[in-house]
Amino acid sequence: MIEQYITTIALSVVALVTIGALTLGTAVYRKLKPIYEARFSIEQRNRIGQLAGDAYAWVERNYAGAGAKKFHEAVKYLTVKLGQVGISIKPEEVEAAIQKAWEEYNLNKIKSA
Repeated sequence: MIEQYITTIALSVVALVTIGALTLGTAVYRKLKPIYEARFSIEQRNRIGQLAGDAYAWVERNYAGAGAKKFHEAVKYLTVKLGQVGISIKPEEVEAAIQKAWEEYNLNKIKSA
């Protein structure tokens, strides 16, 4: 008879400890998730910038003087490369990355406002 009470108490204690651990784990996860995502985002941005520079250099060599076609080829190149490394971003962000790479490459051609 007493063994039944001990078993019930032991199971209750195990259940409470499990609930406490899950609650604590959830709280820690909620605190650490934004930190991890921000770090990952910074790494992604750096990678996107590097690949955009590569895309711009590639089209400069292969499509010199082609104007809008050169820009669209750079966008295609960057989109493919980002897909290969597993990064998915909006088309506007791809275009912005190419534009930034162009501005960094052509610093002396940009007119100051």
